[in-house]
Amino acid sequence: MTKRNLLYFIAILCSCMLIAQDTKKVLFLGNSYTASNNLPSLISNMATNTGNILIYDANTPGGHRLMNHVTNTTTINKINADNWDFVAIQAQSQETSWGQAQMEVELYPHAASLINTIRTNNACTVPLFYMTWGRENGDANNCASAPWVCTYAGMDDAIRATYILMAEQNNAQVSPVGAVWRYIRANLPNIDLYTGDGSHPSLAGSYAAACAFYTMIYKKDPTLITWNSTLPTATANAIKLAAKTIVFDDLNTWNFTAYFNHVTNMNEVTFTSENEYDSVTWNFGDTNTSTQENPVHTYAAIGDYQVTLTATKCGIEHSYTRTVNVPSLSVLDATIDPIEIYPNPVKNEIHIKNTTNPLISIEIFDLNGKLVLTKKNNLDRIIVNKLPNGVYFIKLYSQNSNTSWKFIKE
Repeated sequence: MTKRNLLYFIAILCSCMLIAQDTKKVLFLGNSYTASNNLPSLISNMATNTGNILIYDANTPGGHRLMNHVTNTTTINKINADNWDFVAIQAQSQETSWGQAQMEVELYPHAASLINTIRTNNACTVPLFYMTWGRENGDANNCASAPWVCTYAGMDDAIRATYILMAEQNNAQVSPVGAVWRYIRANLPNIDLYTGDGSHPSLAGSYAAACAFYTMIYKKDPTLITWNSTLPTATANAIKLAAKTIVFDDLNTWNFTAYFNHVTNMNEVTFTSENEYDSVTWNFGDTNTSTQENPVHTYAAIGDYQVTLTATKCGIEHSYTRTVNVPSLSVLDATIDPIEIYPNPVKNEIHIKNTTNPLISIEIFDLNGKLVLTKKNNLDRIIVNKLPNGVYFIKLYSQNSNTSWKFIKE
């Protein structure tokens, strides 16, 4: 092979390798927690070590809150400087543990405003909240006004709940650094995650944060990373395994990009997708599916159903699953074998035709859930003429099951 051909072959090989690499562009917005130990650089080293590429920028002024980033010219310019794959958002370390009334004014609106700016620049950018952690011994400065932050656990609980809520509200993802820290504190107490101030991260703490971010950005197993910074191998490996357990093994828990809400009316459930998607598929957990954006589904039986929304946006598929409870059935002028209830609406008495499933008792509830009538014999007819007009629920108990129906009293 000539030298020219060899160089040409090497160039082609290098080109193919670059194509195979997973390149992500990430902007980090935060403060000293993100700046400590140069967190973006740690993540970049992990990416390089596993054959990936991280292109990043950051704006991390000390003590900055989200309300400061919203009006920070450098932050805005950096958001608009590129079509980022992710923008990592870290609030000030205490503001996510304050009372709800204060956060509704000083935190949530600014998170929404910042994300609006991000998506205005590029609708495909994924906001990625940096879930921080409770201070080593709680927050003594705010303990008197917010007693739950007096301990690490109480403060950490509040911070976790706030970041998850902001992700839900804004169809974002979460890098659950605080959750990884909590696992390490509980299971690997010899690893010191804090610096001497009991707040900022040590190198081990930042390495744990980097593992969580690497996993969320690339959706890859962090235990495949062999770069340990200057940490002892055993320490780094234990941190990577913690990140795998909390993040990689449970990725859907931290992804709210395909988030949805639902309203249940008896066995009729209205589902609302909370974002704009290119396509959606619903799995209602009872073998039925839909591709409607906001479907209404009627379940044939009471119970708990695992409902999954799978949404595609900008060529990336996201999914979100939640449990939907169907408390009772709503059947008007209908028959479900082997029980038939009629008439509906009713004025004087309800007739029950039951052929194969003997009933042992009947209860009737009003719309407020108050029990208004109980019957344990002669269950083929129920006198309801003394009930006020309105909507009621009748619950039929057999030996092995029960069924709920809705009826109207006229």
